[in-house]
Amino acid sequence: MIAWLIDSLIQAVIVVPIVIGVGAGDLSGTVELVVLSLVLFLIVWGYYPLFELFWHGRTPGKRAQRLRVQRTDGQPAGGAAILVRNLIRILDVFLFPFLAVISMIVTSRAQRLGDLAAGTMVVRERRLVAPQAVTVPRRSDLPMVDATSLSEREYDVIRSFLSRRSSLDPPARWRLGAQLASALRGRVGSLPEGMTDEAMLEAVAQAYRRRFERSGGEGLSL
Repeated sequence: MIAWLIDSLIQAVIVVPIVIGVGAGDLSGTVELVVLSLVLFLIVWGYYPLFELFWHGRTPGKRAQRLRVQRTDGQPAGGAAILVRNLIRILDVFLFPFLAVISMIVTSRAQRLGDLAAGTMVVRERRLVAPQAVTVPRRSDLPMVDATSLSEREYDVIRSFLSRRSSLDPPARWRLGAQLASALRGRVGSLPEGMTDEAMLEAVAQAYRRRFERSGGEGLSL
């Protein structure tokens, strides 16, 4: 309801000046009235499909309420589905609004008739919390390694392992560390004898991050 009120307010801001401007003029011909009616209809009806198509299933009101139109299988709503659900909006929202209310009450996914016909539904997006940087002390005992061949994706995997290793079971931690280290051996230059897999991964992450540091510091932000 709040999303609908926001969208209706935006539409009113567009429509009211047009109506006032036309009312102040001399609009008496049938053609002018037809054109005006068509323009107002396109503004009121076209608002939803245009925003939902180019804003990935959202209107300004839906975006403010973290809502999105998508297909019932979880995929993004395509142009055909958006067009269908909004064509039926003429019936179940504009002409007989009680139909939309009844449909949303009796369906398990709160779908109106347009959603049922198009195979879509309105979902609430979870508010994502920005991940915190993982900071580990800079280790001067780690050897200098060559991390220039390391891709950003590989670094993200190493970073994820180093940040979560303390929560892993020891056998799983050992196996995962060995697997990641094995994929990098031979690509980072020579390594000291007896260097553990986790120490190697720390050295690689430290070398990779050092390439992007502007100045030295006490800690290394992974």
